[in-house]
Amino acid sequence: MSDKPLQKPEEMTFEQAADELDAIVKRIDGGEADLETMMKEHARGQLLVKRCRSLLVDAEQQLTTMEADELE
Repeated sequence: MSDKPLQKPEEMTFEQAADELDAIVKRIDGGEADLETMMKEHARGQLLVKRCRSLLVDAEQQLTTMEADELE
């Protein structure tokens, strides 16, 4: 993880969260850091997964609403 401030997951787009999550997985899989850093990245990754899931649920609800409106 870099020293620059991290964007809050709740402010990220799906693409931003997914890209950062992908980078975290690659770093953890590559063993590029010590255990403490990897644990911090894992915790950050969990927040990013939660954000992605939330955005997907919202998108699914919007699609369902749009489909229901088309049927009326």
